[in-house]
Amino acid sequence: MKDKVYWKQRNGVLISIDDMDVNHLRNVLKMIVNNSNKHKKKQEFKLNGDMAQEFNNSFDDYSLLIPEY
Repeated sequence: MKDKVYWKQRNGVLISIDDMDVNHLRNVLKMIVNNSNKHKKKQEFKLNGDMAQEFNNSFDDYSLLIPEY
């Protein structure tokens, strides 16, 4: 038998993940994904020269096409 895994709620109460309903599990997953996205650091830098910076800026439009995980 597997060990039980517990989730610590905001109010400090521990509940078994096995006892959570589907909506609660869905909300927990959304919270984990949102918190992980907040901790990602976007690398920013400035290139010297107009042509180099324009080339770099042209990739900003393509970032919308790539899904973030």
